[in-house]
Amino acid sequence: MSRKSILTLIFLAALCLCPMKAKASGTGAVAIGSATINTEKVNVTVSASDLPDSDDGKFYLFAEKVYQTGPAGAPVASLPMGTYVTFSVPLERKTPSCHLYDKFQVAVLQGGAFVPVTGSRYITNPEVLCGYSPQRKNNGKKGLILDGAKIGNGNTEAPALGVQQAAYNINLEDVIGGNGGVVYEYNGKVYHYDSSYLSQYDHCARTCTEQGMGVTMVLLNPYKPGQEFMISPYSRPGMGKANYYMMNTSEDQGLENLEAVVSYLAYRYNGQNGFGQVDNWVIGNEINAKNAWNHTDVSDLMTYAQLYADELRVCYTAIKTRNANATVCCSVDQNWTYIHNPSYFSARSFLEAMNACICAQGNFDWALAQHPYNYPLTWTSFWTPKDAQAASMIQHSIDSPYISMENIEQLTDYMGQAAMLNTKGAVRPILLTEVGYSSTQGEEAQAAAIVYAYQRAATNRYINMIVFNRQTDAADEVAGGLSVGLTRQDGSRKLAFEFYQQMNGPAADAYIQRAASYMGIGDWAAAMNAR
Repeated sequence: MSRKSILTLIFLAALCLCPMKAKASGTGAVAIGSATINTEKVNVTVSASDLPDSDDGKFYLFAEKVYQTGPAGAPVASLPMGTYVTFSVPLERKTPSCHLYDKFQVAVLQGGAFVPVTGSRYITNPEVLCGYSPQRKNNGKKGLILDGAKIGNGNTEAPALGVQQAAYNINLEDVIGGNGGVVYEYNGKVYHYDSSYLSQYDHCARTCTEQGMGVTMVLLNPYKPGQEFMISPYSRPGMGKANYYMMNTSEDQGLENLEAVVSYLAYRYNGQNGFGQVDNWVIGNEINAKNAWNHTDVSDLMTYAQLYADELRVCYTAIKTRNANATVCCSVDQNWTYIHNPSYFSARSFLEAMNACICAQGNFDWALAQHPYNYPLTWTSFWTPKDAQAASMIQHSIDSPYISMENIEQLTDYMGQAAMLNTKGAVRPILLTEVGYSSTQGEEAQAAAIVYAYQRAATNRYINMIVFNRQTDAADEVAGGLSVGLTRQDGSRKLAFEFYQQMNGPAADAYIQRAASYMGIGDWAAAMNAR
């Protein structure tokens, strides 16, 4: 690891472990220790190493919206200043004044004006409001992006393949728009969602749940005329030019709609309503690739990271109140440290910035969804690099330009650093939610790569799943040189179908040997870099 990376991790660890401190006019140090829910109250603990100047000797507690940068409106409570005090205010759940998503800040009166003396702190235990927490479908790591046309209705291809984890995308605008057949009341307001669109996902989630698969849903935010309020104002100049956009936590209408729709989806798919069970939610797609997948007209990394940290926290809070056992993930791609254009952040720099923003305002147990594609994307035979540049992009070093399945242990080692651990001091769940290998270099190459990638995931205890892209070739991907399906568009099966099916069953050793022989790997165990 480079000296710069070590110093960065030490800095982030300090942010995570130290309470938030601020001074009022340079006269005192005050910190918020925690903001937690206790039944229908929010308890905010405050400590002071010395007391700041004050007109009246009181601490004032403010509850601020996500987008507010300081005390606004009237305080929600006040207490006499002390070295240790605890505010207790009503949560006001199910009302327009609900504080579930608010951040709390302490101020004092100086010269008749409120001056903040702490940073802001969010509630960090939203899961205590959840009345139902289903057992997760942790039946294995072998995943696949399924072909919707092959789900259920007598088609048994997915069960025959032994799929243990399935993944889908949901466009939030498609839920919010449409026929309005679903009525949902949330925090004192009524919302209308598209029953026809949701029914498609009901079928997918229900069928997969019944077949014993875990389900991962990726929440996406495309542009849809009439629903611009769902898109961050920082993203609107680019509307219609990108695939997906930053979700809106910067304005009341967008923020309230985001809270409500994510809460509803987590409720609908929490396993108790007959629509199926979703265990994992991924918030956006490849967030560090902001031009294409999370378009935002922001060039500063920390500003961008704070906007996404706000989005991730809002979704985490909404989901955890509906399913305490759900995993909520940030998504990054395989570009680990390499910057190939000025509007693209490397995954590592983005994660470090986002984690710093989150820890400064109350750490929570987000998880990581990563896409460890090869470099180049269309080059399947990574064991024979395309050229010298390609060989240099994948290194067994924490500073590797790219993270693929060939050096995936570098990602889990990085996430094991002290600054990146979760609130319990453990490595956060790591989900490889999309990786694919094209058959354009031959079916044997594709099949061998899939077995190798699966075994790398299987031998790394920090990886929860690996989801292969995809069950059936997609026309747009094929046109771009990515024939990554296990079957062709006409339904005929590639060799990869057989290898995927058998790679974790009784015949797994035989398929591992076939893959090792084809790839020229003499010591398979050593090649796994097990963790």
